[in-house]
Amino acid sequence: MKVTPLEALTGDTVDISEDTEFEFYDLIVYWDDRDNEAGQSIGRWLGPSHHIGSALCYYVLTEKATILSRTSVQHITKEEFEIYEMQERVRVYHETLNSSIDTESEYQNEEDGDDFIHAYVALPLGYEEEEGNYFGLPGVPDIDEMINVENAKTESDS
Repeated sequence: MKVTPLEALTGDTVDISEDTEFEFYDLIVYWDDRDNEAGQSIGRWLGPSHHIGSALCYYVLTEKATILSRTSVQHITKEEFEIYEMQERVRVYHETLNSSIDTESEYQNEEDGDDFIHAYVALPLGYEEEEGNYFGLPGVPDIDEMINVENAKTESDS
């Protein structure tokens, strides 16, 4: 049986659950107060926060372009995102985030000018480039679309 070097050194099985729940820059909601359901805020997941808080604590990018550590973080589900109010909240989040980032002072080196220029920032998924309209995230393919059903052996193995 193969083990990771850390497991061989400490004897403890490595816990990767904090890395499997979210993908980088996932759209999430977080709470500053878990007891206040209405107090949820929109954010982007930036990764595990190892040195702040308890287990399963994550870094969150707020609409003001600040980074917080929060343990009360959830995905925005497809059903939630189909509600117009949630789509509007996400649109406002992206607009506020974009206006909170001052590209002139943050991304340009004044001495040389060409060392690090972050001139093009990709639009978030769901935006139309010309009109600036937000249409939501693209649909996720169903598992049946991904499996080769012409071959019974491949289908059963999948």
